[in-house]
Amino acid sequence: MNSLFSFLITMNKERKLQYHKRIATGLFLLMFLIYIATVIVQNKAPELAFVGYIKAFAEAAMVGALADWFAVTALFHKPMGLNIPHTNLIEAHKNDIGENLGTFVVENFLKPKQIRPYITNIRVSTFIIEWLSRENTTAKINGLVKDTPLRSKATELLTAFLEANKHQPFVAQAFEKVAAYLNANKELIEQEIDSQFPPLIPSFIKDSITRKVSNGIYELVLKTSADETHPIRAEITGQLYRLAEKISSPQWESVIAQLLQTSIAKLTAELKQNTLLQQQIDIWVQKMAYQFVLRNKEEVGKLISSTVAQWEGRELSQKLELEVGKDLQFIRINGTLVGGLVGLLIYWFTHLLAN
Repeated sequence: MNSLFSFLITMNKERKLQYHKRIATGLFLLMFLIYIATVIVQNKAPELAFVGYIKAFAEAAMVGALADWFAVTALFHKPMGLNIPHTNLIEAHKNDIGENLGTFVVENFLKPKQIRPYITNIRVSTFIIEWLSRENTTAKINGLVKDTPLRSKATELLTAFLEANKHQPFVAQAFEKVAAYLNANKELIEQEIDSQFPPLIPSFIKDSITRKVSNGIYELVLKTSADETHPIRAEITGQLYRLAEKISSPQWESVIAQLLQTSIAKLTAELKQNTLLQQQIDIWVQKMAYQFVLRNKEEVGKLISSTVAQWEGRELSQKLELEVGKDLQFIRINGTLVGGLVGLLIYWFTHLLAN
C-alpha cells in the first residue's frame, strides 16, 4: 500500500512538472511565431512602426527563454545531450551536495536555540493519558496478552531465574529483614506470646517459654537466611517452580490481562489527578530528547551525507527535479517575459537616441 501511494505521488509530481514545462516551452514558441509574423509584416508594411516594438519584445523574449531554459536544464541534464562544461550539476556534484546538505541541517536546524522551542512543547503525559483513556485500550491489552506468548515467556524466564539460583539473594535478604524486624520488636513479640498463656501458669514459666520461643524463631530465621540448603528455603524454591508451571496454564491469561487492566486504570487515574507527576514525566522526556538530539546531531549530518552518497547521481537528479523542477519552470516563464520587456526598453531607448 505504501509503495502504491508513493508511486501515485511520484506520478502526480511528474505530471505537474511536464505541465509546467509545456507552458514555458509554449510561451517560447509563441514568441517565436510572433517574431516570424513581425518580420513578415515589416517586410510588407515597413511604415507600421509599432511592429518594430513587438518584434523587439519577441526577439528579446526568445533570448531570455533560451538562456533560462539552458540554466534550468543544466542543473539536472546535459542540454540537448551536449557535453558542455558545468552542466548536469546535480549528478556531477552529488557527494558535495550531500555533505553540504548534512552540514546545513546540523548548523541551521539542530542548534540548541532552534530545537529548544520544539522540545519544550513535548507533552508526553497528555499523550499517555489520552491513549490510556481510549475505549479500545482494553481490547488492545487483551489482544496483546492473547497474541503475545507472555505466559510461556514468563515461565521460561522464571524457570531460568530459579535454575541459576538468582532468586537466592532475594530470599536471603527477605529473611534478613524479617530477622531484623523480630530483633527490633522482640519485647512486643514476647508480650504477645506471653498473653496467650492461661492465667494459672506461673510468670517465671511463661517468661522462660516466651524467651525460648522468641529466640527460637529469631534463630530459625537467621539460619534460613544464611543457609541456601535450609528446608524452608528449599520449600520456597519448590513453590516458585510450581508457580512457574501454573503461569503457563491457560487460566493465567485472564489473570495477567486483568492485572494489566487494573494497573493501567490506576496509572491513568493517578496521572489525571497528579499534575506534578505529569510535569515530572514531561520534563524528564524533554531533557532526554534535548540531550539525545544535541549528542547525536553530528550523526544526523553524517546520515544525510551518507544517504545522498548512496544514491545514484541520476536518481538524485531526478528526485530533486521532481521536487523543485515545477517551480523552476517559472524562471523560464519569467525569463521570457522579463527578457521581452528589457528588449522592448532597449529598442525604445535606441530609437529615442536616434531621434
